Formats: sequence, structure tokens, C-alpha cells
Amino acid sequence: MRQSREGVTRIVEQAPADASADAPRGVIAGFVKSARTIRWTSLLVWFMRTMAVVWIAKGLFNWSIVMGANPLVGDFLMLPRLMKGGIIVFAVADLLAAIGLWLAAPWGGVLWLLCAASEAVSPVLAPRATMVGPAGIALDVVLIGVYFALSWIAGRERR
Repeated sequence: MRQSREGVTRIVEQAPADASADAPRGVIAGFVKSARTIRWTSLLVWFMRTMAVVWIAKGLFNWSIVMGANPLVGDFLMLPRLMKGGIIVFAVADLLAAIGLWLAAPWGGVLWLLCAASEAVSPVLAPRATMVGPAGIALDVVLIGVYFALSWIAGRERR
């Protein structure tokens, strides 16, 4: 701090540098720190938000089965008891996971991982209680891998 001639104390000697001058322009600007590096944390957040939208759709699909609005699946009351329980559990858990994912909260990622992992192993544990096919299982496994990879890289970026 210096005192100027007018008797006013000056805290800042010069104006801060303009940070927007070096920022890249366009859609990818949120993901790029400079011309060579990717902001992995931002990419992780956008992955989580994309998964949130998908999981909202999955949760609403399960609720459409429960409410009888989806005639392609059949009558909910006529489904096997284990399948009814699985549909109800995922109808609630998928929507909760979607909220946590959209907020990019740690509990959202954990709940999403539990939902995706349990959906992936449910055909092995209870074949009559699931509506997931081999493609859905493979997609869940790939998405879990992408989430772990992005989380690990974003964690290293923050150090």
C-alpha cells in the first residue's frame, strides 16, 4: 500500500490483466484452458449432466410402466413380483441419481454408480427380475468406465 499525493491510500497499483483476451472463442471454450490443454473437470461435469438427462428419461420410463401408461411392456400388475420390485426401485433411484448427477454432487455420482452397476449385474443375479438386455449391460459397463476415467483424470488436473 502506498499513499498518493492526494492523501488517498492506493491498494492496487495497476488494473488486473484482462483474462478474456487469451480465452478461446466458440462452443469448446468451456472445455479448453489454453490451446493445448482440455479442462477435464468441465468435461466430467458435462458428462454427469448428460447422464442426468438419460437417467431422468429412464426413471420416467419406469414410472410409465408403474402407472400403466406404457402398453408395450404389458400390465404392471401381471409382471412377476421380482420384476415389479426392480421397476419400482429403479423408478425412484434413477430419478434421485439424476438429480445428484445434474448438481454434480459426489452423492449423485455414487448413487448413479450404484444404479448402473446393479442394473448391469441384475440379469446375472435375478434373470426374471430385469428388463435389461445385453446391449444395456454393455452400455452400463462402458459408461461406468468412462465415468471412472474422467473422474481420475479430472482429479489429477486439480492437483
